[in-house]
Amino acid sequence: MLLTFVTFAVALVSAVQATPVSADATVTSTTVGVSAAAGIPVLSLELGSVSEHGNVTVGKGGMHPSSADDIYPAFMMICLESGCQSCQSFDLSNEQHQACLIPQLNFMSVWINQPSNQGLPFAVFAGPVGCSQWTQVPLVNTCYNGNFIGWDYELTP
Repeated sequence: MLLTFVTFAVALVSAVQATPVSADATVTSTTVGVSAAAGIPVLSLELGSVSEHGNVTVGKGGMHPSSADDIYPAFMMICLESGCQSCQSFDLSNEQHQACLIPQLNFMSVWINQPSNQGLPFAVFAGPVGCSQWTQVPLVNTCYNGNFIGWDYELTP
């Protein structure tokens, strides 16, 4: 009986340590009032949807493994209006991974501005207040209108 209890306790501690996530972190915008360029694709982003791309956000031509130098600059664009209008940018090269990142504004749409269009080697998720419900932003340089009022985002390796 004691052996069963010890085994259960070790398994529980291991499971808890398997997915460490930092406390909430407030992030600071690098620019304000930016809007997506005319012609950028605009798609719907459903809360709880899972991308077929797994833990990577890709460029339109797919992920290029030799493109390590082309990842940055890349900016998370948090937009006050649908269609990726009235956005604030957040430099992804400075953001923590495995943390709930809070830009402290309600957003209606998001996009990842990456001039190289190479994609990112990590997933980007957005969600409403609370850091408990997410949806993946699957492609860079594509505007996503959420079916939710957003408040936070997370980068996951």
